Amino acid sequence: AHVFARKGYRSSTIDDICLEAGVSRPTIYKYVESKPWLLDQMVVLVTGEISVRIGAILATADLPRDKIRQLVSMHVDLTTRMRGHYATVYSEQTELSAATSAGFRTWSHAITQQFAALIDDYARSERLAPAADSTVLANLTLTMLTGLYRWHDPSGPTSPDDLADQVLAMLSGPLPGLDRRDG
Repeated sequence: AHVFARKGYRSSTIDDICLEAGVSRPTIYKYVESKPWLLDQMVVLVTGEISVRIGAILATADLPRDKIRQLVSMHVDLTTRMRGHYATVYSEQTELSAATSAGFRTWSHAITQQFAALIDDYARSERLAPAADSTVLANLTLTMLTGLYRWHDPSGPTSPDDLADQVLAMLSGPLPGLDRRDG
């Protein structure tokens, strides 16, 4: 992930990966089928991690407001911790195999629908009139969150917690009260 993020997928070689990992080419090929296979596996890793964490959040009995807050924080956390993976997965989609690309699109659609349903749950629980289409709001929010790797510097002045709070404050326009911490 670090090599792909630093050099770009097309410019990276298996030798670059060997050098970064500190192993020989024969050792790499014991575990890695090819560079395209490695990219596909990164997609599986990132989407799997996100899916598990979202599933755990959605399975709780927490209020929709709290679930949305947790989802925003989860995305900020993962984007910060898995910056190289996110950079590769979200910027190199044209390089994915046909099967992985199709799976990624299906997964993305499902995640967006889950988030849109949660937004609808929040609006109902707060008795809000929809200020924006929940699917549009979900798409915009998730695109913003998964794109944090492009500009957010985790060692900069804005901490991941502060960033999550700012995202929630922004979402409070179409979803009033979302930025309140009280139940």
